Order: sequence, then C-alpha cells, then structure tokens
Amino acid sequence: MTTRTLLAAALLALASGAAAQPPEFKQYASSDGRYKVQFPGPVKTETVPIKGDKSELVLTIDLVELRAGTSFLVTFVDAPAEVAKQPAAGRLDKVRDGNKGADGKVHSEKDVAVGIERYAGRDLLIEKPDGFLRNRVVIAGPRLYQVMVQGPKDVVTSPSADRFIESFEVTK
Repeated sequence: MTTRTLLAAALLALASGAAAQPPEFKQYASSDGRYKVQFPGPVKTETVPIKGDKSELVLTIDLVELRAGTSFLVTFVDAPAEVAKQPAAGRLDKVRDGNKGADGKVHSEKDVAVGIERYAGRDLLIEKPDGFLRNRVVIAGPRLYQVMVQGPKDVVTSPSADRFIESFEVTK
C-alpha cells in the first residue's frame, strides 16, 4: 500500500468512528415546564395552540433534531380542570391512542411511576409508517408531559434513548 492509501484508510476509519460516537448529553432545565432532562444537543422551543372543547390550550415543545429524521423531545400542556380530575389511566389511554393513530401499532406498553412523587406514567413503543416513537407519558397534576424519541427502531431503543428518557424529572 502506498502512503496515500494508508492515510486515506486511516482518515476513513477516523471519520466512521466519529460518526458512530453517541451524542453528547447536557442537562436542560425548563423553568416554564418545571422539568429537567439530559438532551443530546441544543434545544429549540416551540409553542403550538391547541383547540380544546371549551378553551384553547398551549402545547410547548422542547426539541433536539438529529440526523436521519431522529428527534428527542419533551412536550407539556396543562389540561383544563375537568380533564385533570379524570383518572390517570383514561388520560394515558387517550395519549397512547392519539400517538398511535389509525396506522400505528403499539409494540410495548408499561405503566410506570415517575419520580419520588410517583406520578402516573406509561412507557410506550409505537411503530408508525415513517418510523418508531418511544414515549414516556407522565401526568403531574393537571400537567401532561411526553418524553419522546422518534426515528428508526435502533435509535429509539438505544442506550442514548434510555439515557434521555430515564433522565427526565419533574421539578418544582
């Protein structure tokens, strides 16, 4: 092999090794959202108005988009008082069904208790035509959180996705 070929091979090995590196996670705290989590990159925040039965709600989305259609996000919305009084299981079912949609398939579903407060939650893995969605849904009083990873199955079931979802904490 020539020196040039060896150099090219070494650069290729370095480049492919760099591409395989997991993302760098940093603590992110939302004072408005009253939560903290470790996101794998700079966070963009969007708000979206949602028309409710009797009022308009505001959904906040904190998002990190990575390559290949992969995203890590936390959403939160405060439910109206009459919805917040409903049992958590029914509310979690509605979120699951909304995320699944008509064309999705739930691969796994598990009830969880989140934080020292033991907030009602549910972990979901949903297959959609355009990829997978892994979601930890948490109900903390009137507030509904969704901690989600979207993308290919190998990403949403990866140690990076585990780290992100497990790092979520409701704060005061």
